[in-house]
Amino acid sequence: MAKSRALAWASLVFGLTFWIPMLNVLFGILALVLGIKALSRARAQPESYGGKAIAVIGIILGAIPLLFSVAGLGLCVSGWETICYNMGLWFLA
Repeated sequence: MAKSRALAWASLVFGLTFWIPMLNVLFGILALVLGIKALSRARAQPESYGGKAIAVIGIILGAIPLLFSVAGLGLCVSGWETICYNMGLWFLA
């Protein structure tokens, strides 16, 4: 019986879209959720689910835009007006 890797691949695909402006945070969250779900299924039922490495890569790639967005928001709030404008948060400047 073939192991299901659909969630792991979905996580990787959403994680690879981190370069798309405005959607990168949404896709990052989806990559994290799907990657964590795929990883937990692969650990709980290794005979039915696979793709641990793919899920981990999806989680890492999904975390990248979230980390940069949080860092940018922190810099924006701390007074870096240029970052506020570049992130589209001009109203916080």
